[in-house]
Amino acid sequence: MDCKILIIKSGGWAFLLLAVLVVFAQANDKIVIAHRAASGYLMEHNLPSVTLAVAMGSDYIEQDLVMTQDDQVIVLHEPTLDRVTNVAELFPGRERKDGKFYAIDFTLAEIKQLHLKEPYPNSGRFPDNNKNLQLTVPTFKEELELIRGLEKTLRKDIGIYPEIKQPWFHRKEGKDISMAVVKILREYGYKSQEDKIFLQCFDPEELRRIHDELFPILQMNLKLIQLIDDNNGDETKSLQWGEWINYNYDWITSKSGLRTLSSYIAGIGMDKSMLVDKAGNLLLPELVSDAHSLGMVVHPFTFHREKELLTSYVTTFEELLEFFYFKVGVDGVFTDHCGDAVLFLQNRVPATAVEPAAEPAVEGDVREILPAQPTVAPDLPLSPVMPPAIPVDGPGVTPVAVPEAAAVTIPQPPVSTLTPEPAQVPNPSPASVSDPQMVPIPAPVSVPEPVIPSMSLPSEVKSQK
Repeated sequence: MDCKILIIKSGGWAFLLLAVLVVFAQANDKIVIAHRAASGYLMEHNLPSVTLAVAMGSDYIEQDLVMTQDDQVIVLHEPTLDRVTNVAELFPGRERKDGKFYAIDFTLAEIKQLHLKEPYPNSGRFPDNNKNLQLTVPTFKEELELIRGLEKTLRKDIGIYPEIKQPWFHRKEGKDISMAVVKILREYGYKSQEDKIFLQCFDPEELRRIHDELFPILQMNLKLIQLIDDNNGDETKSLQWGEWINYNYDWITSKSGLRTLSSYIAGIGMDKSMLVDKAGNLLLPELVSDAHSLGMVVHPFTFHREKELLTSYVTTFEELLEFFYFKVGVDGVFTDHCGDAVLFLQNRVPATAVEPAAEPAVEGDVREILPAQPTVAPDLPLSPVMPPAIPVDGPGVTPVAVPEAAAVTIPQPPVSTLTPEPAQVPNPSPASVSDPQMVPIPAPVSVPEPVIPSMSLPSEVKSQK
């Protein structure tokens, strides 16, 4: 991790701050969120895919959550089953008028009979022959059991990033999915802001309810993420005059909207196309910096490796990650290809250029910033070293010997035979160390303290990390 050492100049003196400041925009501060687990390498949302995402080093594993007819919480990207399972083959005639098969119309036992299928059969991803590997839809509890077990065997914390899907739809069907999810999280030990979990949802009113009502009841306080839609999706709807209307998110991206959210929300997430257009221009130039100024993180979605899904302003997946992580400045990304993103951050060589100093340092200003991986100057010790005491002649004065430091040799001035005058410390030069002065030790003192000569440090100092 790169470090900054600040040199503050004031009144002709240079003081080296002992604190080392962390540079937060470095690679090891960015996170990788496994979108629907390792969905770019194996079918989405299943236990083997979760294990693969953990093995690839993902920081967080995402779980999309919906409910069944018998009130079980399962991991499924949307409330319908037909896109990723063979439900139409096993249960013909169970679809609704819109032609879709809803998980909420099936019991968990029925859903466990279904087999997962790759939803993108022509993408070159995991082979979809649906013959030998029979992957099934997991429950939320099953996935948490797996993650807890992997945490024990791998001796590491594994982050989770569950999303409560469409609370409005579940409420319309008579189910409180938020309470069901929060109870399960508490059962598995997720209770505080320190736990490695972000709980996300598109519904602002539901997140407020979770924070203000459900968390106090269950004595919990988790980090919440507000997802932002483009006002055209079905993620959040409100009932107005008997009709379900799409939610309008425009207020959230304003400064006042972010400030309102920051009182109970830890961060925001949105499609990356809402941040950057197809030409690479920022659509909301101040959104990321505004969120950061309020202590909120920004986690856009979804990042794909396939060339046909890349935008025109980049040619590789790595260029896309570089652009969003280090130019747009986001804190983490949701990606199908979590393994590739982890390798990118691990192998990325940070830029060697130091922050530009357009103007020279002035009195009382903070200007000088050292580059990454600094070295120690040969004429400066790693830590302050006491110089050897200098014997002084005179009545009632006893010389005190101090062991000489091996790291620095300070030349001895001639010993005066006259009664020593009070030490006159010359005005130090910022580029050299002043010669020590002979200072009398007042008698009677049995063990006087050695007097440290006045020293000034160079204006530019390289410190060992």
